[in-house]
Amino acid sequence: MRLESNFVQKQQQTQSMKLMMTQQLSQSIAMLQFNMEDLTAFLEDKALENPLIEVIPGVDTAPDYTITTTRKKDKLAGADDTDWLEQIADTTMTLADALKEQMQFLDMTSQQKLALLFLIESLDKNGYLQTELDVVASALLISEGDVLEMLETLQGFEPAGVGARDAKECILLQIQRHERAPDKAYALIHDYFEDFANKRWKKIADGLGIEMVDIQAISDFIITLNPKPGAEFESERVQYVVPDLVLQRDGDELRVKVAKQFLPRMKFQEGYFNMMQATQEKDVAAFLKEKAGEFDWLKKGLEQRESTIGRVGEAIVRHQRDFFLHEGKHLQPLTLKEIAEEIDVHESTVSRAVNGKYMETVQGVYELKYFFSSSLTKKASEESDAGDVSSQSIKKLIQQFVNEENKLKPLSDQKIVEMLDEQSIQVSRRAIAKYRGELNILSSSKRKRFV
Repeated sequence: MRLESNFVQKQQQTQSMKLMMTQQLSQSIAMLQFNMEDLTAFLEDKALENPLIEVIPGVDTAPDYTITTTRKKDKLAGADDTDWLEQIADTTMTLADALKEQMQFLDMTSQQKLALLFLIESLDKNGYLQTELDVVASALLISEGDVLEMLETLQGFEPAGVGARDAKECILLQIQRHERAPDKAYALIHDYFEDFANKRWKKIADGLGIEMVDIQAISDFIITLNPKPGAEFESERVQYVVPDLVLQRDGDELRVKVAKQFLPRMKFQEGYFNMMQATQEKDVAAFLKEKAGEFDWLKKGLEQRESTIGRVGEAIVRHQRDFFLHEGKHLQPLTLKEIAEEIDVHESTVSRAVNGKYMETVQGVYELKYFFSSSLTKKASEESDAGDVSSQSIKKLIQQFVNEENKLKPLSDQKIVEMLDEQSIQVSRRAIAKYRGELNILSSSKRKRFV
């Protein structure tokens, strides 16, 4: 019986140790994947559970490491990237506040005010009405006609387009109120909205009996309007980026350093440990042993995280040396697998190490994932050696070609293939179409202007 009891006890201890090792491994993996903010939050949570841990956050983010994150340009499906100029107001007033202020100048019954307030509160952040009129009528016990009357009142408020139920109605409301709206602009959007969004201009020209240059003029006017009028009441978002690595340059020598000043640090609460240990109670001793052990492996995990990210950064710099030393040089093709093999870790470890991590360089602050891309074949030629060029570099060239093209005769995908071929870069037309899509560049037919 005693032998059996010892066996069970040893088995339980073994299982407990395995479970602890599994938990520690899982948390070490998580620590590697965390960015600075998440890592600090993780350690602070641990400190709440462990009285032996004190977390000292890294220094606050410096202004040099802030990145202003603007919204993607709102546009009709298929519209050009230059469409819909953002109109972000520097204001703390909400859309609802602005609309309620305008209500004060109207002579309305209490029932009408209630309906108008209900509609205002039913707008989304872009200024669109998200509730059906019959639902409002049912909720307020009034007719749908009365609700429609209040909606039309709301649609007369500023900003123009507010209270619309879809993008088409939003643009129509703005055209109606614009003094310099071109002739046929309202008819074009009212009758050919989908065709206009997809630049089926010949169909529109035939239907409205106007010339291509007239449609171009209307298009130039339409893209000055705002399809999301409520967005101007949203403050600009600023994303604070903390570099995990700093690339230092001394002539042609490049050195990668871990940005330790931003890293959270852990301090052992020795005073508390000594005070509790003095009680000489078995339960307290076991508790202190467990919590001291947790402190040790968390500290080791932090050191391992720092080492891994640093080694990954050093390997990236070795592969992309020309990019950092010579302005205008393209990135070399690089994969996670190559880095993993070079520093002798699993590919998933490299993936976690670059996820959400940034490097400060002379050229700016880059996410580590930026330096990885697939390769395309580069032909041997008299001007250049045979080799590879990264897909990231190809995209930059495509963007450059399109930016500099004649908008009256935009470049076809085949022409871009030929232009890259002149630089000894072999890319298929299908690949160009894929990269163009990833860059949100429309096809040549949809980029074409007529004046």
